[in-house]
Amino acid sequence: MSPRKLKFVHAKLKSEIRVKSGLKRFLPAILSGEFEDSQVELVRWQGSGDIAATALANCYIVVPEDCEKIQAGEYVPILPRAT
Repeated sequence: MSPRKLKFVHAKLKSEIRVKSGLKRFLPAILSGEFEDSQVELVRWQGSGDIAATALANCYIVVPEDCEKIQAGEYVPILPRAT
């Protein structure tokens, strides 16, 4: 069985994100809207052990390892959760 190829999309970020650089991050989020109207916002999250927040998310915002801040209104890569 060959691995499934991941499908990334892009959506407009509703509010600013600040993180420490050095690690690629997959932050749980809620994606809403369709196509060019798609928007994404972070789920209130307390870290990788926060199972409840991760369960609420329908996608993950991908933050590159060299990034410390993403402004609201920027388009960000999104990894939708499998349904």
